Amino acid sequence: MNFIAKMQQSNNKLVRKLGFTLAETLIVIAIIGIIASIVTPMLFGTTSDAELKAAWKKSYADLSQVTQLIAIDNGGTLAGAFPGDEAGSEDLKNAFASKLNIIKDCSGISAYGGTSSGASGEGCWHDGANSWFYLNGRGTGTTNRPGLLLNNSSLLIFYINKSDCSYSAGDYTRCGLIYIDINGFKKPNTLGKDIFTVSITSNTLIPFGARGLYNPSTGCIEGSTASGNEGYACAAKYLYE
Repeated sequence: MNFIAKMQQSNNKLVRKLGFTLAETLIVIAIIGIIASIVTPMLFGTTSDAELKAAWKKSYADLSQVTQLIAIDNGGTLAGAFPGDEAGSEDLKNAFASKLNIIKDCSGISAYGGTSSGASGEGCWHDGANSWFYLNGRGTGTTNRPGLLLNNSSLLIFYINKSDCSYSAGDYTRCGLIYIDINGFKKPNTLGKDIFTVSITSNTLIPFGARGLYNPSTGCIEGSTASGNEGYACAAKYLYE
């Protein structure tokens, strides 16, 4: 075999070798793509859940501190601070507004002491049917309670049950409650994911799911459509994890 023939044979072997390597590379890339398509959503979901839980813990700590400050301003208690039972909800909202960084203050209807159409109509809460959800997937919507939009995009709505803080809740009594959507109008807009609820007592906040009010073992189950799985109990479950 002459020199030129040997070179041609060597080149053919090199081409075949490179072609096989390219095929292997394409197979590997395809496998990586398949794995990424499966794993990436899982990773992002986990990260998102972790971030929401961390944001909830911070929001709870901030609101707890504000609650104590409001109580101090009223002689150490919230009992009697906002008279009129439900009509005191507007004054309660105003007290929190005075100590939080807010973008918008949304007055409730007159039954709650306000002068407007409520948090949904004023842009401080979700508006319309099925605009937010329970953990079991059931939709809910508009509220005419007073609310706030904070500068961190959080949304708050306020309820007073009994202005003397005698309303029974679990093994304690409360004045009212607050719904908090920790990331505002961004999805998932779901109780137990980015929306949480706390009881307002005479001097502190107690998360739903603690002290006998809702049961985390039945009321905070991801993926369950059971009627009792509304997501309220997740407030305490995620704080104490």
